[in-house]
Amino acid sequence: MCQTGILFDIQRFAVHDGPGIRTTVFFKGCNNRCAWCHNPESLIVRPQIEFYPARCIGCGKCFSACPNGAHQLRNGVHVIDREACNGCGACAQTCYATALMKKGYDATVDEVMAQILADKPYYEQSGGGVTLSGGEPMLQPEFAKEILRRCKKEGLHTAVQTAGNVPFSHLSALAPYLDMIMYDIKGFAPSIYQWHIHGDRERIFENLRKLDETFDGTLAVRTPVVGSVNDTEEEIENIARMLGEMKNIRYYQLMPYHALGKAKYDALDETFEESYYTPAPERMTHLENLAAQYVTVFNYTRGYFRAEKDAGSKRQ
Repeated sequence: MCQTGILFDIQRFAVHDGPGIRTTVFFKGCNNRCAWCHNPESLIVRPQIEFYPARCIGCGKCFSACPNGAHQLRNGVHVIDREACNGCGACAQTCYATALMKKGYDATVDEVMAQILADKPYYEQSGGGVTLSGGEPMLQPEFAKEILRRCKKEGLHTAVQTAGNVPFSHLSALAPYLDMIMYDIKGFAPSIYQWHIHGDRERIFENLRKLDETFDGTLAVRTPVVGSVNDTEEEIENIARMLGEMKNIRYYQLMPYHALGKAKYDALDETFEESYYTPAPERMTHLENLAAQYVTVFNYTRGYFRAEKDAGSKRQ
């Protein structure tokens, strides 16, 4: 049973990662490569250093602290040689201006549980609990399972956010310790998986069908709606129609794409895809209304469920 894993953050008082007030544990590592990912620091398993030049006070301590000479001046500009950097974090420890931040660290189950249990009264009062997110938490199944097992032992509500691109055995092993699974279906057309997601479409769809047949808790599906990729009637209707044919999907959530992760891409010296855009609110409402003909739609921002009462012709 794995007692240690690699994380990149633990966020307390989260309110959009499941019901009530929650603690969200962010696992590092993902086997999809969605080009719009707003957590680029989550993609690879090893630690990384984010550099925010606007915060830098020019003290130079990071140059002497780095054991690999990764901090360099090129034409008078402070840069990080990413090939030389191993993410050890020695530079970040010297940076009081927080221009350098280490993303990714080893954590034990006991350390994670200590942070989770610090807010137990808030979970009890709000109907909240703990959510495992990422990255892809299912890529560290034993570590995730032990956290969930300990949470259930404490009587906490548990949830996971997953893209489902893992062996079904990973999902089924965690299912007994989960009250809720938030499952991402990021697109329907094979071309979207080929060009934008780079994940196994058939495995993702098949795992959702298996969960629909076997999972006893709340099964919710989420789609990030990305302008120029999947913000079409055809895409959303195809996904919603598929969900409407399943037995136990509790609700469907459409989440508008946002570009708030751009600063992280810059801080990691990675390329940010500029062609995507946030769909207009009117467009999101239109797509929600379309999806509601097949499956119950939940909007976190406005806090409502929407289900069409007379959708018989669409469901047939």
